[in-house]
Amino acid sequence: MYQRKYLCLLLIPLFLMVMWACAGPQKVGIKESISEGERTPETLAILPFENNSVTDPEKYQPLSKGLAAMLITDINQSQKALKVIERNKIAAILKEIALSQTGSVDESTAIRAGKILGAQSIAFGSFIVLGSSVRIDTRIINVETSELIMAESITGSNNAFMQLERDLAKKIANSLNVAFKPKTTATSSNIDAALYFSRGVESLDRGDGTEAKRLFQKCIALDPSYKRQIDSIQGLQ
Repeated sequence: MYQRKYLCLLLIPLFLMVMWACAGPQKVGIKESISEGERTPETLAILPFENNSVTDPEKYQPLSKGLAAMLITDINQSQKALKVIERNKIAAILKEIALSQTGSVDESTAIRAGKILGAQSIAFGSFIVLGSSVRIDTRIINVETSELIMAESITGSNNAFMQLERDLAKKIANSLNVAFKPKTTATSSNIDAALYFSRGVESLDRGDGTEAKRLFQKCIALDPSYKRQIDSIQGLQ
C-alpha cells in the first residue's frame, strides 16, 4: 500500500509536466494566427487597358480608360480590405511616363508605374472587340517581386459589357483574396452605353466638363445602372 501511494506521488508531477508541455505550442499557434490576421491590406493600381480591337479600333479606343475606371469603382465600393488607387492619381503618373496617349503598357512599365504609385500589386491588360464579341485579358503582378498573381481572359457579347466587367472585377478581387460583394443593379444595355461613359471620362480628363455631362446623360439614358459609375467619377474630379 505504501509503495502504491509513493508511486502515485511520483507520477502526478510527471503527468502535470507532460500536460504543460503539450499546452505550450497551442498558445504560440494562437498568437501567430492573430498576427497573421493583422497584416496590412494590399494596395492595387489598375492601369488603362490596351485597345487591340479588330472591329473599328478608333471607335472603341475610349474603353481603354473607361474599363479601368469601371473596375476601380466596382472593386472600391464592394469591399474595404483592399485599397484601390484612385484613377486621377494613376492618370497623372501615366502622363509623366508618356503612356496616356497610347494606353500601351508592358510588364516593366506597369511595375515602374506601380512603384511610383506605391502599389503592392498592379493590374493591366488589353481588350479586343471583334464583331459582336468582346475579349478582355488581364494580368496582375506583384510590384516588389514581379511575381505573376493572376492571368485571366474573359469573353462575351458586347450586349453584356457591364456584366463582363463585373465578372472581371470579381476575378481580380478573388485573386487577391478579397471578398467581392458588388452593389448589383439590373443592366441590359449594349457596349454603346460603356462607350458614352468612357468618352465622358476622356472629356473630364481634358477638362471639358460640359461635354462630359452631355455624354454621361446619353449613357444613363441607355442604361441607368451606369449612374453609380458616373457619380463616382464626378465625385473624384
